[in-house]
Amino acid sequence: MLVRNLDYLSIPKEFSKVELDIYDNKFITLVYIQQKGYSLVLKNNEEIDSVFLLKTDILPNNVNDHSDRQDFINVIKMLLDKIYSGADIKEYEKQHQEHVFLRLMDMLNEQSDVEMINEDNSQIYKDIEKGFMKLELDIMDNKINALNSSISNVSSNLDSTVKDMEEKSWENRIKKTLKDFEGN
Repeated sequence: MLVRNLDYLSIPKEFSKVELDIYDNKFITLVYIQQKGYSLVLKNNEEIDSVFLLKTDILPNNVNDHSDRQDFINVIKMLLDKIYSGADIKEYEKQHQEHVFLRLMDMLNEQSDVEMINEDNSQIYKDIEKGFMKLELDIMDNKINALNSSISNVSSNLDSTVKDMEEKSWENRIKKTLKDFEGN
């Protein structure tokens, strides 16, 4: 009998969501999924344009010295670049990615303008739930593929080692036979 515990796939029943109006009815939404990570959502006129999942253990109240901080900010930069592409505004009027990151985290930390979303009241919740399940399965697939590759490499190396040993053994036998033959 095979048994699998799928607790790692379960996610909280409610997420905290905050949103910043960036430019021209384009918003960046940050959704915090406790003990899983975050989702960054780019919305254009209330329509979802892009959804990114960030599996990290960064907490809203402790973002300064985390190793994932820069990667998180880079995703925000990518979203901001998409928002500002084609916009005819001065560079200093554009919001900086680190500033947006800190504002979103402060909003979550201070519980200001936080909306609780769940399966019943939000399509974003459903998308994130499916996305995190897929992400966890993809992570498992990658680990399995890496393990299979390692096993294959070890097996291949073992085969070539055995062949080398056999060749040397036969070579030694032939040399011994030839020496014996020459000696007679």
